[in-house]
Amino acid sequence: MKETYQSFMDEIWSQFPELLDGALTDLTDHNILWSLDEYVKAGYVNFKTGAKELYRLSILLENYAVKHNAPLLSTFQVEKRYKYVEDRYAEILDKVPKAWIIGDFKNSFLAPQPPQTVEVVSCDGTNITDMWIVVTRGHEGPFGLVAEDIGDRMYRGFFSISPVVIGKVIQTINEALRIHIDL
Repeated sequence: MKETYQSFMDEIWSQFPELLDGALTDLTDHNILWSLDEYVKAGYVNFKTGAKELYRLSILLENYAVKHNAPLLSTFQVEKRYKYVEDRYAEILDKVPKAWIIGDFKNSFLAPQPPQTVEVVSCDGTNITDMWIVVTRGHEGPFGLVAEDIGDRMYRGFFSISPVVIGKVIQTINEALRIHIDL
């Protein structure tokens, strides 16, 4: 029997308990602004951080997807978070071959309508509603950012280049939303 977790992060970490042993990386150190290459070189990074740092990492991943013509998966906790980046995303979605936009949308038909290569899915009523996920595909497979809102604009989560770990994230989303994300 499969165990169900209230927290999406706890569900993922239960599959990979060794990942919890990694030290937390301080992403707020303004003397050190990691490039995406540095995240990739690290391979796996645990963190507890604010929205500003995740927003910066998200942009790095989105830019990678555009530059490398790679698919993109992005989640948004609420519709207003998508509205904040809507203009930038309109450009991104025209430049990537496939995208999945998942959020706690009241209306999953975003206006203006995204290109036909974009699937917009509501995660209302699931443990995905608290998640900030941005994933794309690199040379070795899917990689990206997975973080959970823990309140007060703080997030706990990780960055990973492991296709096994990110694959489990995608599989968990697919099962919860009954969709098929194929990065």
